[in-house]
Amino acid sequence: MDLQNLRLKLLNALSDVSRLEILSLLRHGEELCACDLEKVFEKSQSTLSRHLKKLMNADLIVGRKEGVKVLYRIKDPQIFKLLATIDNLIKRNKKFKKIVEIQAEI
Repeated sequence: MDLQNLRLKLLNALSDVSRLEILSLLRHGEELCACDLEKVFEKSQSTLSRHLKKLMNADLIVGRKEGVKVLYRIKDPQIFKLLATIDNLIKRNKKFKKIVEIQAEI
């Protein structure tokens, strides 16, 4: 796989609100199982499993088996630097900045 396709794979994994929220929940180094995430998202385990698999395939999270559960954690916290860079790009873009300001007022 070439660099462009790897970038696409990573960006595709980040292109879903639920997956971004999963990353946020895992941000502080805690390990969570799908059952923990089910309580937060009110989504089925199969839906969450698909999101977790996509994040794992993009090498953003890792899982380790503990009994019958799989505990997930962030593989490399550098991902949050990328997300911060994206946030900064949005804030610096006048058109996007206005959208963010309007949404903050709602």
